[in-house]
Amino acid sequence: MRERVSPRLRRALVIAGVVFRFLLFFGGLGFALWFAFIHFPDAWNPFVPPRIEDKPNMVTGLKLRGLTGEYDICVSVVRASGTKYRRDAIPSKSEGCGMPQGLTLEQSRISYGGGIQLTCPATAALLMWERHVVAPAAEEHLGSEVVRIRHYGTYACRNVNHSESGRRSGHARGDAIDIAGFDLADGRKVSVLKDWDKETPEARFLSEVHEGACGLFSTVLGPDYNALHANHFHFEMAQWGICR
Repeated sequence: MRERVSPRLRRALVIAGVVFRFLLFFGGLGFALWFAFIHFPDAWNPFVPPRIEDKPNMVTGLKLRGLTGEYDICVSVVRASGTKYRRDAIPSKSEGCGMPQGLTLEQSRISYGGGIQLTCPATAALLMWERHVVAPAAEEHLGSEVVRIRHYGTYACRNVNHSESGRRSGHARGDAIDIAGFDLADGRKVSVLKDWDKETPEARFLSEVHEGACGLFSTVLGPDYNALHANHFHFEMAQWGICR
């Protein structure tokens, strides 16, 4: 026969449970407040918008994705970096296409040759990538400055992999850019198609700028993903991510 718990012990257990939940709740709340406002610097605080000037860390990608739906805050982030841009929108009557609020990148530290129309969070990620990933990787592996980033475009109302049916590509929302290569100040050109799978400084540079994008964009695809990406890197700000 199961022993009965005395009323006094039952009351004690109930009180202990209430106290435990109280401490757990307010202890967690106190830690969150301490984390957000007291201990961590802004660059490590996921509740504070990112700064393009700050070196990326493990929470930078989270901070960039947190700019989604916060257009004015995001624009202020881009403005503070000194980048020349204009607010832009791409209307579309096609389902799943169009960019209601975005930016056209007019002048950055590196030329793209025009044609950069992206959502603001994707623009912010691109600016951080060129500043904190591309520039130092070029100096380390190539000994020359990147003066132009060649690309295959940003916005395009189409499906994934140009298929006739299926889900829309990130390009259809202005969330993606395809990077094809890099022009250096000394006249050399680095190509994803020609230089990716080699034992050369150019290949090591490409590997580093591909890997460095993974902490900024939520989706990063390259030649190792499939044959359709043999000649470019696909960078995208998406809800779910992959780095391949």
